[in-house]
Amino acid sequence: MTKGQLGGVFLLGLLALVVAACMPGAVARPVGPAATPTVAPLPATATPTADMIGPVMPTAAATVSKASNVAMGVDADGNFYRGDINAPVRLVEFSDFQCPYCGRHVQQTEPLLNEKYIATGKVVAFFRHFPLTSIHPNAMPAAQAAYCAGQQAPAYFWGMHDWLFANQSLWSNAADAAAQFRQQALALGVDGARYDACLKDPKTDARIQRDLAEGQGLGVEGTPAFFINDWPLVGAYPFAEFEKVIAKAAQGLHPPPTPTPLPPNVQPYDVNPSRPGFTYDGSPSLGAEQAPVLLFIFSDFGCPACVEFSRNVELPLREKYVKTGQVRVIFKFLPLAAPKTALAAFCAADQGKFWEFSDRLAAEQGQWQEGDAVAMSAYAGKLGLDTGRFAKCVADAAGQAQIDADMELAAQLQIGQAPYFLVLNPAGQVGQRVPNLVPLEQFEQLIQAVQKPQAAAPTANPPTPAPVAAISRPDLPVGVDADGNFYRGDPRAPIRLVDFSDFQ
Repeated sequence: MTKGQLGGVFLLGLLALVVAACMPGAVARPVGPAATPTVAPLPATATPTADMIGPVMPTAAATVSKASNVAMGVDADGNFYRGDINAPVRLVEFSDFQCPYCGRHVQQTEPLLNEKYIATGKVVAFFRHFPLTSIHPNAMPAAQAAYCAGQQAPAYFWGMHDWLFANQSLWSNAADAAAQFRQQALALGVDGARYDACLKDPKTDARIQRDLAEGQGLGVEGTPAFFINDWPLVGAYPFAEFEKVIAKAAQGLHPPPTPTPLPPNVQPYDVNPSRPGFTYDGSPSLGAEQAPVLLFIFSDFGCPACVEFSRNVELPLREKYVKTGQVRVIFKFLPLAAPKTALAAFCAADQGKFWEFSDRLAAEQGQWQEGDAVAMSAYAGKLGLDTGRFAKCVADAAGQAQIDADMELAAQLQIGQAPYFLVLNPAGQVGQRVPNLVPLEQFEQLIQAVQKPQAAAPTANPPTPAPVAAISRPDLPVGVDADGNFYRGDPRAPIRLVDFSDFQ
């Protein structure tokens, strides 16, 4: 789970993260920014074209499709790929030919990836098999068919790949799916005898099982799942999301490490004793750990209103409320205008001087420019920071992961501008959004309102709880699955709803 997602669980349950993926009865691990994909339904049928299936190629060596001008081949580990094998970005896809979300990706997003990145030599795309046989009975035969066609030429594999996804509705639930696969393979030019022998060869199934095992080792639980260099992206995301991740991979950036599970009874925004001045989620924090009010500041050092808040509102709030233990301030980066300055501020925080650095930026607004590394280094020196360490931190963009997590959280909370504020109690049960700069007096009113005990609304005639017998649904089957999970409904239903809940 990302830092942004951890924070969202705490913030009043405002976040609902949905990843479109084919799942084998389990919930996908949210290893990347989750969003509801923009997808359209697949056509009921599709007729293969030259562009779809590629030309017939006589050898298994890397070749170039005349229809798309994209190289295709098989690497040393037997993985089929399209694009320049030496491209700086590697996109590895774990997919299931019967998964509808995989099909939507192939129909809608993959052509855009081919045009912008793969055909231009910027990205090489690899296909790995991940047939979810528990919910897709024809997925394994489809994987075997594509694999065996590809043993005679890479173009045959990609021809089967494109045909299988374009015609899912024809074969997904067909009793004669294997016969359809063979017919299409022969239409592409595959030698039938060699194809049949490959299907019977135990090595074929073992090769697909190897892909499954390697995918599971990487945390893959549903399809489609992508790894762009080392950036995971799970789900049928729109093209724009791939562009963002490819840009990070091309810059040599790496995803943040998987957060260490929080200690018991700890919230992501509690003060981290092993890292003074920070919360557990990595946000700069100022004030008493047990303060009854939390003030979240989403800010941008290049935003005039943010500077005005820092000068005229934040400093008085610190004196009256933070220093007296009534408020703890938590800073979230939303650098729409000054992303490089945000990285510099993070590097000051790395040496324990975030608030001093941010105060100086606000006080001397107009004396520095976005991207002015010399000015940032000078400020670091005046604050007594190790300027060599500071410069390396900035050059390495060490704070980018934290900034990305903060911006992800802002997007999930529908915060699109800075400054933006959340005034909450530590449990996140009482609070107020402040979507722009307001006077000091209004902040004080909000702080005082959150500090007041919240009495429950009186009920004249509270309803008598219904007896259990009146609530139960005897018409629904109930049971316990192989992993000890309680369920209601038909365990063979095509859709599974998994509810992680707290009875309180």
